[in-house]
Amino acid sequence: MIAASEIELRAGSELLLLAPMLRVDKGDRIGLVGRNGAGKTTLSRVLAGESAPAGGGIKTTGTVGYLPQDPRTADPDQLARSRVLSARGLDAVSLRMAKAAEALAMPGINAEEFDKSGERYNRALDEFESLGGYTAESEAATIAASIGLDERILSQTLGTLSGGQRRRVELTRILFSDADVLLLDEPTNHLDADSIRWLRKYLAAYEGGFIVISHDTQLLEDTVNKVWHLDANLRKLTCIQWDGTNTCWLGRLTRNGVNVNVGMLSPRRTLCANKRKKCGQRRQRPRLRSQCSSALIGSWLIQRLSSRGTMSQSCVSQRLSPAVGFPSWRRTFHEATAALKYLPTWI
Repeated sequence: MIAASEIELRAGSELLLLAPMLRVDKGDRIGLVGRNGAGKTTLSRVLAGESAPAGGGIKTTGTVGYLPQDPRTADPDQLARSRVLSARGLDAVSLRMAKAAEALAMPGINAEEFDKSGERYNRALDEFESLGGYTAESEAATIAASIGLDERILSQTLGTLSGGQRRRVELTRILFSDADVLLLDEPTNHLDADSIRWLRKYLAAYEGGFIVISHDTQLLEDTVNKVWHLDANLRKLTCIQWDGTNTCWLGRLTRNGVNVNVGMLSPRRTLCANKRKKCGQRRQRPRLRSQCSSALIGSWLIQRLSSRGTMSQSCVSQRLSPAVGFPSWRRTFHEATAALKYLPTWI
């Protein structure tokens, strides 16, 4: 578990956060939210032990699994499967087993070397079985398949994979680690819809504690029982806790006086929120674009028809008025263009 006291976070000379007490216990499923640049990633790195805070102290008991935003930290020559298995130390044990088995199969090996290689193999096998053995390998393969990693990708070296594939390898590794606390920074990046649904179910059933940074509100509503809102203006954390039977966390934050902006939402929800906002603005103000378009179309038709000499301007204006509404400014562009069907009958 993680306990932090009097934490002070800074980006250069800029103060990001002052928190007297932060704690993550078993069963705490926490969603860390806030606008971009508020310090969410910085806080997760500090809690994971990847960087030191500007002030305060952090005490960690048990194991911590950290998923950073940038996964390009591992050996590029390492196999993706070995990278996943390294979360429980199975990669190193498997390598020792393979070397011992290779030594046993060497032609012309003497009895003494054979016995030593046999002892090394047995010790490695005992350790392999104590770590879960082939059952653990099957579990890793199941998680990888659920994240969208097939056998072909697992058999490649990390240096040959794309950024999205490496990101999924790291997510599989962290979930397979079975750590006491998970720190996940945007875990849904590079995942398809099926993988995201699987991840929601996995996190909802996770018995340890975790902190997840995500703009996917559906993921947070389905998995977390606490929300930490990092306010960049006040430089503090607001904690909201509920039992899952209350309203969504966005409403809870709003009722507690937290200013929730659309930047905290997922891209799809942000787009919908922006559309609703724009629609509200249209209802509250004149539709200037459509009004100007209607007037310009009407003016153009009057000038075009009157220049042919078939009708006077006053006559054309009178004929167009029911359809275009010229010189009225209360008609839409579609009404103006609909008047074009009368054009052949007037020429």
